[in-house]
Amino acid sequence: MKTRIRFLFFILAASFTLNSCNKEDDIPVEAINKEIFALMKDYYYWNWSLPASIDASSYPTPDDLLDALRYEAYDRWSIVLTKEEFSQYFEEGIMVGHGFMMGLDNFERIRIAFVYPSTQAYAQGVRRGWIVSKVNGIKATADNVFSLLGKSEIGVSNTITFLDETGSAVTKTLTKEELDISPVLHHEVLERGGKKIGYLVFQDFIETANEQLDEVFAEFTGSGVDEVIVDMRYNGGGSVNVAEHLASWLIGKDFGNQPFIKYEYNADLAEIANRTVKLPANPDGLSLDRIFFIGTSNTASASEMIINGVKPYVESVLAGSATHGKPVGMIRLDLPDYDYVLLPICFKYSNADGEGDFYDGLQPALAADDDITRDFGNPEEASLKAILDYIETGFIPHKITKSTGYLVRSIEPRGPLGQYQKAL
Repeated sequence: MKTRIRFLFFILAASFTLNSCNKEDDIPVEAINKEIFALMKDYYYWNWSLPASIDASSYPTPDDLLDALRYEAYDRWSIVLTKEEFSQYFEEGIMVGHGFMMGLDNFERIRIAFVYPSTQAYAQGVRRGWIVSKVNGIKATADNVFSLLGKSEIGVSNTITFLDETGSAVTKTLTKEELDISPVLHHEVLERGGKKIGYLVFQDFIETANEQLDEVFAEFTGSGVDEVIVDMRYNGGGSVNVAEHLASWLIGKDFGNQPFIKYEYNADLAEIANRTVKLPANPDGLSLDRIFFIGTSNTASASEMIINGVKPYVESVLAGSATHGKPVGMIRLDLPDYDYVLLPICFKYSNADGEGDFYDGLQPALAADDDITRDFGNPEEASLKAILDYIETGFIPHKITKSTGYLVRSIEPRGPLGQYQKAL
């Protein structure tokens, strides 16, 4: 047990990391399953729910074993990945694909929810709100679009017919490539009611995000913004280190070194592992009385940690819809002799006031649609408009008028990384 405890403190300080490749074909599954089960018994937050023993040979893959071990009442997230899968997304910020996320609107049309700025698609003018009409001449539907787009391999080419913001058909030939993920999708300074408003669309809590966040907030502080909106409507979470860095810009100037997040582990580890993380001090950060956020059911984990974490210190105003509801987190557990990384739920977290356990999601103060027909920063986009109107009038509408193209559900990549990596 002493060896694993030393390893636990190491992984608490490490960043989350990931990617997407094929798992080994010839592996000693029984031995791997035994090691995963032993790790789960030690570190899993709900380890009291695990069976006393398992027949490791009865589970064909580590994924099958983990499916059987998850605590059914709450756990939707524990995963097992290859080490290569783990490293690229979270550590290196790399993925293979076209680099856009898709979602269904209320008319069952497939729309682009966002496009990474570093992609061929973005360079060729593809934008949020465009409709995916055909792929390689075949009508695209929610059921067939993944198979039509093909494997996530470099060089896979697709001819895609879009309908742009005017409804005109636009055909683009796009080749899947290795992408450098740009965690900041959009930022600008808006003006409303005589106020300057910093607006940031933040997508990925990965290690490469910190440098971009520094640039954005330096611009916001240099512009003398009066309000800030952090749009994380599709952000599935990731590195806690990046969450702490973002929090330092938001409230670290006035509340640096104050308690930020409390981590609580299982009963076996509580005495040595439970801890409270303090807000990193940032003398160059913002000094605000309130912070606005935009969230949806795709807003999870580290995103929710930020929204909930600033509440004890400044007013936290959420617009959009209820968030995903993940008040728990994972840590990386390597299997030293095998090409696998286990990421089980190992802790739950709460803010400085002890508020957590939001498995039903954080609820919005300003309920609004995710208007997928309008691009980020458009003042008529429903969720952004709800905040801008509130800033100007102080009025909270009691009735929501549905837009003609609001997001009904996202179409996410299949597999364990779908909860984080929304684009393909």
